[in-house]
Amino acid sequence: MQTIAHIEAPVDRVFDFFVDPRKLADLNPVSAEIRELRMTEEGTGTYAAYRTKIAGVPFEIFDVYTDVVPNKHITEKSSSAMVGTWKYDFEPEGTGTKVTLEHRSRSIWGVPPLGYLGDLLTARLTESFMRGVKERIEASSN
Repeated sequence: MQTIAHIEAPVDRVFDFFVDPRKLADLNPVSAEIRELRMTEEGTGTYAAYRTKIAGVPFEIFDVYTDVVPNKHITEKSSSAMVGTWKYDFEPEGTGTKVTLEHRSRSIWGVPPLGYLGDLLTARLTESFMRGVKERIEASSN
């Protein structure tokens, strides 16, 4: 699944937002509490452990940035099979930034009927999340 958005802010500001797990967790449509966080200077190796509830069921999730190219790309891998792997690409577009998000779930979510349901849920959550990111970044630009 791929999502593309335009954020009216320079690439470095948009990238700085995405490379900080605290900012991402703050806007996550599925409320999550960060239990442990380690940020690295280069980005690769940054990780966060979250606790969340989905439909009343508690989950512990661990996400790590496995590839970071400043102002260009982030790959984030999750212990959650549905969350799976996220790839974020950033490039200048006019006076703002084009953000391309690519999501791949793992495990049982790869089975076609479940994958379809997972993609529908992820698409809705991603749309809500990106709307919040865009609003937050663009509001702080003014």
